[in-house]
Amino acid sequence: MEAQRLTEEQLDAYRPLRIWKSIDADRRRAAAEAFWKSDLVKDLDKAATIEVLAAAMHFRPQSIRTAPHAKKAGYLAGCNALNDHATGTLLYVYHFERQVPLMERFLDALTITHEGGRIEEENIAPQAEEALRGAVEGLLGEFGKEDVHLYLRTLVSQDEITWGALVPILESWES
Repeated sequence: MEAQRLTEEQLDAYRPLRIWKSIDADRRRAAAEAFWKSDLVKDLDKAATIEVLAAAMHFRPQSIRTAPHAKKAGYLAGCNALNDHATGTLLYVYHFERQVPLMERFLDALTITHEGGRIEEENIAPQAEEALRGAVEGLLGEFGKEDVHLYLRTLVSQDEITWGALVPILESWES
């Protein structure tokens, strides 16, 4: 199956930072809390995020590093000065800490082998739009549209080749 080719404009719309800026405060807060507590986030990524937060807030890095988790989560949730790597990590961790059932149902519907929502194959084939539509409809019957929408946009942001056929589905929601 040939991969969906996205335009530069479409690719830009699915950048992690664009997604991060568009989600509501509660989900941002949940993602930020998960970021600081999760073992999925490397210490190097946490250190780099502290540096970005410190620069954006005009704080010393030590002030952020030693702040309680709740305070750091608040700083992170309110920050729009992050890069795509950091926001991609936030979205990734949010889903693995808060949305595993949604991810499992979606991957099961596509018969993609996974462990707790984590895809086991290194490279999976680009998914067909028709199959994706069916899987998405199943999710909408069980999960909130905002959660489904965020998950699908996150998939595209992480791998536009495998998940590019989600773009017409997502665009149809926005029109």
